[in-house]
Amino acid sequence: MRHRRYFIQSLRTSGLPVPERGGDLIVAATDENDDLDWELIYSSSENWRLAKEPYDLEMTGPECQFAGPAILVRSDGRSHVFRGVGTLDGFDPAAFEAG
Repeated sequence: MRHRRYFIQSLRTSGLPVPERGGDLIVAATDENDDLDWELIYSSSENWRLAKEPYDLEMTGPECQFAGPAILVRSDGRSHVFRGVGTLDGFDPAAFEAG
């Protein structure tokens, strides 16, 4: 299993900015398959109610900028867990070797 973790400073969900606090994006792939699995765990600075539905995420951090479709799987209003359901634009698989 290969994986990378990125700090995410700001998040937009389907074009709407989420009040910033920050979070982690985890990107993984098995050695046998290059298909990516990715998940974002993000904390908002204020209560931010989101429905459990698909979103187009735009994620920005100090060393990265990513975008991709994801489904909100859990949220308590401040802590949000998104599961990627498609391509993670901006990710280069060569980053597994650099990390």
